[in-house]
Amino acid sequence: PLWIKAPKDVKEEEYKEFYQKLHPFQGEPLFCVHLNVDYPFNLKGILYFPHLTHELDAHNKGQVKLFCQQVFVSDNIKEVLPEFLTLLQGAIDCPDIPLNISRSYLQNDPYVQKISKHIVKKVADKLEELYKKDKKNYEKYWQDINPFVKYGMMTNDDFYEKVKNIVLFSSSNGHETSIPEYLERNKEKIEKKVLYCADKEAQASYIELCKSQGLEVIYLNSHIDTHFIQFLESKNTDIKYEAVD
Repeated sequence: PLWIKAPKDVKEEEYKEFYQKLHPFQGEPLFCVHLNVDYPFNLKGILYFPHLTHELDAHNKGQVKLFCQQVFVSDNIKEVLPEFLTLLQGAIDCPDIPLNISRSYLQNDPYVQKISKHIVKKVADKLEELYKKDKKNYEKYWQDINPFVKYGMMTNDDFYEKVKNIVLFSSSNGHETSIPEYLERNKEKIEKKVLYCADKEAQASYIELCKSQGLEVIYLNSHIDTHFIQFLESKNTDIKYEAVD
């Protein structure tokens, strides 16, 4: 299997071909994360971000197959992956995972928790790398991955810390922006405050009023966004989020 190769030896086409073998008829994935750890535990695998047609698709798409020394064990590994990563597809190989114990015990197994933590870190690292090195594609992927990223941040502190500065919102300036970029651009007009709009059509007059005063507004486009804004405010009380109306 492809996961036993070192990441530097795998071509982009090979990742795509392997995805088709694991998940035929699913189109192309957005991108993937290659896991390759020998110490302090043994973990190999390739995790793919599928293309989602809508937010609810995440529950139907996700399926990561579990192998033990290249022998198939299960296609349901909810105990190994945190809930917010269950939209991922692909395969992981954990030779040391205890297979003869109950699922509830597996969740609390220290080895499984280490694996879970490592996978969260690798996924966050991949997102950060894309944001810094390939921003155009990151912006394209954002439409698919944003509900998962936001939900992950709200349920996993480690993940929140890693990706909090690379969350994007559509802006009244006509482009995507992160919160740090927004604050930097608008610091002379509204220091430590973010103006947002939950309904572009209903609040069009307020948006125009803001624009006429040279104020930038971010748009909430996902179902999760109103909860997410409240969550961001609770995590960093220095920054105030204010609806345009």
